[in-house]
Amino acid sequence: MVFYDFGFYLTVGAVITGIITLIDKLKWRKERVAKGLKYDEKGNEIMPFYIDISRSIFPIILFVLVLRSFVYEPYRIPSGSMNPGLYDGDFILVNKYDYGIRLPITNTQIIPVGEPQRGDVIVFHPPKLDNPNEAIQPAYIKRLYGLPGDTLRWDKGTLTIEPKCEADEKCESIVVKPELVSEQAPELVQGQYQFNLFKQNVDGKEHQLLFYKPEYGYEVYRQYQHKTALNNNWSYVIPEGKYFAMGDHRDNSRDIRYWLSQNSDAFIDREAIIGRAAAKWLFITFTDEPVLFGWHLPKGISFGRVGAIK
Repeated sequence: MVFYDFGFYLTVGAVITGIITLIDKLKWRKERVAKGLKYDEKGNEIMPFYIDISRSIFPIILFVLVLRSFVYEPYRIPSGSMNPGLYDGDFILVNKYDYGIRLPITNTQIIPVGEPQRGDVIVFHPPKLDNPNEAIQPAYIKRLYGLPGDTLRWDKGTLTIEPKCEADEKCESIVVKPELVSEQAPELVQGQYQFNLFKQNVDGKEHQLLFYKPEYGYEVYRQYQHKTALNNNWSYVIPEGKYFAMGDHRDNSRDIRYWLSQNSDAFIDREAIIGRAAAKWLFITFTDEPVLFGWHLPKGISFGRVGAIK
C-alpha cells in the first residue's frame, strides 16, 4: 500500500535530487572540467540551475527523510478527540522506531523492534469504509485498546479486554473502569460544562478522559437518538493483524466505533500504524476565522504544555 503523505514527497525529492547529484559527480562535472570551469564574482562554480539546486538541497532532504522516517516524525493535533491530554493546536513528536524500522511510502517493516501496546497513543492511517483493506491518507491519533485476537466488551463505560490466549496458557481478563475525577472539564475543552473528567489505567498507563454529563447525555439521546458512551454496549473480536483504538474524548471522537458501525471489517491495519505519540513540544492557538487565503493564522504560541504523552 502506498501512502501519499509528506514522506512520499520527501522520498521522491530525495531520489530525484540524489540521481542528479550522482550523475553530476560521475559525468557532467567531468565534462565541465574538460571544457573549463566557470566561476561567478563570489568564486562559486557556475553550473546549470537544476544541478546547483540538487547538490545544495539533496543532503538536507536526505537528512530530514531519514530522521522523519526512522526516528521521529512531527505531527499537529487536528481536533479535540484526544482531550483532555491533547488539544487542537498541540504539536507532537511521533516515535517511529518503537514499532520497528519501516520503509517510507509503504510503511513496510524491515527491522523488527517492538509492537504497539495497549494504552499507547498511536498515530495511524484509518481504513476506508468502502474498502477497509486500504487506508485513507490523513493521519489520525487515538489510544490503542485492542490487539490482534483480543475480544473487547464495552458495558456503559467499563471496558473488558479478553486477550488472545494459546491453548496451554491462562489469560486473565483486563478490566478498564474509569473513575470520576471532577464534574468540571479542563478550560480548553470546547463545551466544557457538558463533560465530566475521568481517569483510568490501561496496562500501567494512567491518563484522563471525558464523558458527557449524564443529564446532557439524555438530551443528546432525546434529540438525536444517539446513545452516549456511558449508555452504550458493544462487543468486538479483533482480527489477526488488526487493531482497535478510541479517542480519550469518548463522546466526541470519530474512531473505530464509528467505522465499525459503517463496515464490520473497518479495523486499523498494522501497516497503517505510523508510530507512537511520544511528546508534546509546542502549542499554538489559531484565529477562529480564516484570515489569509482561507487559512487560520497563529495568534498565540506556548511551550507550557511541553512534556511526555501519557
